[in-house]
Amino acid sequence: MKSRHHLNTRLLPLSILISALIPAAVLAAPSVAIPPPVQDLINQVQSYANAHVISPEQAETLIKRLTVTPEKLKEEEARVKQELAAVEKKQKEANTEIITTSIEKDQFNKALNNKQKAKLVAEAVLINTNNRQNEAIKAVNENWSLSTDNLSTKLITMVNRESEIQTALDERTKRLETANAQQQEQEKKLQQLGDDIQEKQSKIADATTNKTSGTIALQNKLSQAQKKLTTDQKNPKSALKLAETEHNKTQKDLNSPIKKTQSQAIQNENTYKAALKALQDPIDEAEKQLTAAHKRIDTLGNEQADLYEQQSASYALIDNLKNEVKQAKKAQQQAEKAVKIIQNAKLAQQAMAETTAAEKLLQEVEQKITTIAVIAQEAEAKLTAAQRAKADAELQLADKMEQLANINLDLTALNNLDPKVISQQTLAKGEAQPVADGELAMAIKVAGGEQNVTTGGVVLASVVTEDGVVNLSDNALAHDSQLINGTLNNTRAHDVNTQVGAQGKLLINGTQEAAATSEGATVAAGGSVTAGTNALVTKMVSAGTVTGNDGALFTETTLNDGQFSLNNGAIAKNTKVNGGQFNVNEGATAKDTEVSAGAVTGNDGALFTETTLNDGQFSLNNGAIAQNTKVNGGQFNVNEGAIAEGVTVKGGEFNLRARAQAMKLTIEHGEAQIAGTLTDVTLRGGNTTLASTADVAGTIHSISGSALKVYQGAHTAQADLNLAGRVVLFADDVAPMAALPSRAVRAADNRLSAPFTFRRVNMSGGTLDLRNVKNAQLVMDSLAGNGTFKLGSMLQQDTSAPVNVTGNADGDFTLQIDGSGIDPTNLNVISTGGGDARFTLTDGPIGLGNRVYNLVKDASGKVTLVANESTVTPGTASILAVANTTPVIFNAELSSVQQRLDKQSTEANESGIWGTYLHNNFAVKGRAANFDQTLNGITLGGDKATALTDGVLSVGGVASASTSSIKTDYQSKGNVDSHSFGAYAQYLANNGGYVNGVVKANKFNQDIHVTSADNSASGNTNFSGMGVAVKAGKHINHNHLYVSPYVAMSAFSSGKSAVKLSNGMVAQSSSTRSMIGTLGVNAGYRFVLKNGVEMKPYVSASVDHEFAANNKFRVNQEMFDNNLNGTRVNTGAGLNVNITPNLSVGSEVKLSSGKNIKTPVTVNLNVGYRF
Repeated sequence: MKSRHHLNTRLLPLSILISALIPAAVLAAPSVAIPPPVQDLINQVQSYANAHVISPEQAETLIKRLTVTPEKLKEEEARVKQELAAVEKKQKEANTEIITTSIEKDQFNKALNNKQKAKLVAEAVLINTNNRQNEAIKAVNENWSLSTDNLSTKLITMVNRESEIQTALDERTKRLETANAQQQEQEKKLQQLGDDIQEKQSKIADATTNKTSGTIALQNKLSQAQKKLTTDQKNPKSALKLAETEHNKTQKDLNSPIKKTQSQAIQNENTYKAALKALQDPIDEAEKQLTAAHKRIDTLGNEQADLYEQQSASYALIDNLKNEVKQAKKAQQQAEKAVKIIQNAKLAQQAMAETTAAEKLLQEVEQKITTIAVIAQEAEAKLTAAQRAKADAELQLADKMEQLANINLDLTALNNLDPKVISQQTLAKGEAQPVADGELAMAIKVAGGEQNVTTGGVVLASVVTEDGVVNLSDNALAHDSQLINGTLNNTRAHDVNTQVGAQGKLLINGTQEAAATSEGATVAAGGSVTAGTNALVTKMVSAGTVTGNDGALFTETTLNDGQFSLNNGAIAKNTKVNGGQFNVNEGATAKDTEVSAGAVTGNDGALFTETTLNDGQFSLNNGAIAQNTKVNGGQFNVNEGAIAEGVTVKGGEFNLRARAQAMKLTIEHGEAQIAGTLTDVTLRGGNTTLASTADVAGTIHSISGSALKVYQGAHTAQADLNLAGRVVLFADDVAPMAALPSRAVRAADNRLSAPFTFRRVNMSGGTLDLRNVKNAQLVMDSLAGNGTFKLGSMLQQDTSAPVNVTGNADGDFTLQIDGSGIDPTNLNVISTGGGDARFTLTDGPIGLGNRVYNLVKDASGKVTLVANESTVTPGTASILAVANTTPVIFNAELSSVQQRLDKQSTEANESGIWGTYLHNNFAVKGRAANFDQTLNGITLGGDKATALTDGVLSVGGVASASTSSIKTDYQSKGNVDSHSFGAYAQYLANNGGYVNGVVKANKFNQDIHVTSADNSASGNTNFSGMGVAVKAGKHINHNHLYVSPYVAMSAFSSGKSAVKLSNGMVAQSSSTRSMIGTLGVNAGYRFVLKNGVEMKPYVSASVDHEFAANNKFRVNQEMFDNNLNGTRVNTGAGLNVNITPNLSVGSEVKLSSGKNIKTPVTVNLNVGYRF
């Protein structure tokens, strides 16, 4: 080792600026000139002083050494030593004198002190005995007046009676104890009676004033119920009065032979009885409760009276016992007084003897004290003088010793300081530099060499390259070290602001006795830090690899990249994870961790507290525990076997895997997937899912705006549900697969039953949605509050009530049930064990299948759907209406052919072609459904006339197309497209008589659209129809006027049809038939204009009668009578114009009114061409 690398300095850390520590005069006028190397040292040290690396005391010592010379200190040392020798001589002489005089003084003082103590004792004894004697005599004289003559003789006489008086005292004491015991027993009994009376009084008061069960409250309840009954009986608009009115109207029909009439009368009677019972039951119940309350008050009053009698007897007995105690106590006091007199007499005898002895002793002590005191005063004067001389010498000696010590300290400091401080040197391979206690090395380049810093040594700004090594041990200090390519071993030492490069290593290890500390280190990618036993690492910023083992403590660590691992017993506080991987392993703890990116993983035995996840991923594996975690973003995964307590999710995603545990979970925003065990959860927002493996206990608080999905199999039977948000039940686990461990992912099955169970459900405007579960069963111990149950279309497939409350149900609830075209298989909706809950339908009466249903609650607590048999659903009405359009369409299209034949009958059946536009409006009142129909169509035809012997025969063909729109009374609608073709023939006799016939086939396409508050549906069907018509009449002509009476018959029958709506409703019909007979007359007039145009205005009137009276139509297996039988009257007017001999046009308007069909207007516009 080369000597130039050895430092022998005592430079220690400063904490403030040198200029603030050293007086200006010292710096301005030093004893010797400061050489340049020393000035450089001062400047360099001052820079560290600004950074608080060196203490003020150390800075002051260093500057003094540089500004004070050794020669001056040597001269001062010689002078102080000479003066010290003189002072030591004086001190020895004073010590000798003190020793001599002290011996004499001690002997006399000892003797004097002994005698004075003896005097004090004798005086005290005398005073005490005098006091005792006076007190004893005074005590005796309080009861006996004794003169001073023969006092001793009189006291002896009194003492001799002690045994007699003591015996009397014992007897009277025993008597008093017996009386006291009896009195206490009676007083205890009296106290118990008072408590019993107070209890009865409290019960009587409660039975009278209790807000629920007291007689006052029950009387008010009875009055209110009676008032309600009286008011409703008088109010014509009340439910009771309305039901009574309907009952009175139909009471006579209770035994009617007509089943429907009788059924309606029975229903009205039951409705009235139910309404009356609903008002009478509260009156009966209130009277029953009031009678029971009065009976209980009477019973309590009788019991209280018995207690008062026992109390009076006890009071009398206690008064007697009190007199007995008083007398016994008085006798005892007299005996005690006598005993006390005897005792005082004995004390007086003893005190008189002791007083005489004390007086004699005091006189002897006072004589000896006087003699010794004179000798002691002389010795005291000699000792005082010697002690004064010694004290003066000791003060001077201490002053000189302090001066000498200060000089020696200054010399030692100067001798140990080397002004040639070595800095900016290089340690090559094979070279080593020791830095021992008090030594300083600054800006040393450790280029493959070794720098060994031991106790008290300091290294500043060392640069380590080429696999160099810096060894810190035993409280050594390294500041601003740069580990470019090398190692810093910190063993029980302290490093500050260490920079660990890509090939650098920082090893930090303490022992049980001493810690190793590292502050402000930065770790580049590729660099590594390893901390072990009793290592304290603070404010580290890392992008490399950091490992904590065996109890190492990390505080305020920032992880930007790389990896940070904690192992056995290691602890990390206030860690910020901005990237990389943070692993906490067995026995390690992470506190106050903030994760903004990267990944954090807790393995078996790891503990996290106060973790904040802003982004990235936080995962707990089997055996890991996390407490008080905030999730603002990212993903928090609690895997199988892990535990999370106190989790607040404000964003991001929280996954509780199967067989994991979580307690006190709060969801404000974000997503939460629960497949494990959860105790107590508050949902303020976001979306939370309970998978089939979830097990929830405690309380589920669902705040308004929150959403909770519960899948079949989730165990919630031990959970209370406070619901202001939305809970949706599902029958499979398709959605929450992310919450299951990989081996638990499986295909969701379509379960036939799905029991969902809660303990107590309290709703505050919340929603429970059962629509996604087939045959759902929601079971709860009790139900309270207000909210909505969404049941959807489940009643079409369930077999029992979907909601079952085993206990009481109280509050107001709405049920959302989807309308459907399928008849319900279950009418039971809610089952309760009691309570006053009210249930209503969200949108009013609901259409299910063919009927409209409403809710009815019976006395047992069951809520069921009851059908209104007089009303059909919009879907049913639409199907029945559209089914009835086919004969209407056939007859409307037939009117175009009939108009052509009527025209031909007035023009000798001339051959030609023709076309007609048809517009019809129909208002149909069927037996099952009413509807309005608007038809628009065209008809094209052609015919050939043939002259016969007695008349003309015309034969033709026809084709037509029309479209009809239908609207029912139930806001449903439909469209029917019709295409037809046919043939017709007419024979016109020469005498004016005529007969014609038409045969026509139709192809129908029906579209049905149902729109209602609870259901929308559509459907389509195609089928055919066939009809014939026959008409016979006679034209009676008179000049240009004609009258034509006629008779007609038409028949129509459709083929089989079936339609299924999208809501499941199914309808079937074997045939829709119509047979109409007509009697009518036409009358017209013919005139020709000057331009040759022939005009034929006409009017018509007829009566139609529908004979078909049995059109059966099956909807959802229910048969409806859909016939249109009845009579109607038709009127019309028209005009035929022959523009040319070949071309003609015409128009006709008809009106019709009848029992089942009204036609506000029918318009036929035609054009024809003759051959």
